[in-house]
Amino acid sequence: MTVVLRRRGDDIPLLLALTDSAGVPINITALAELYVYVVHSTQGTTLVKFSKAGTGGFTALTMISATIYRADVKSGTTKNAPLGEYYLDINVVETDVDYESSQKNTIGCNPVFNLKNSISKIVSSG
Repeated sequence: MTVVLRRRGDDIPLLLALTDSAGVPINITALAELYVYVVHSTQGTTLVKFSKAGTGGFTALTMISATIYRADVKSGTTKNAPLGEYYLDINVVETDVDYESSQKNTIGCNPVFNLKNSISKIVSSG
């Protein structure tokens, strides 16, 4: 993913498409779970967290197709968020009996957006 400039108060849709080591798209629907955290790069704080199931304090991801899901960071979350770069911390959970609790966890991190201030959101509704 490419780091893009976003503004406070933006609704930020993040498309998630995973590939294996050969570049073949991964069927996200078939995964046991997918956890996605949007984390501030320097503060290390979590802005919002998502999962396929959307339970236990996680917001549900939106399925676009079996290989593409979307995480929507809403404007109500971004309007007062700390400025700076954010990255995705992703945990891909696959069912595999050879691993602890029969779950293989693969973690990946990618920078995704740089949040800057916005005058229009401060003075407008929402």
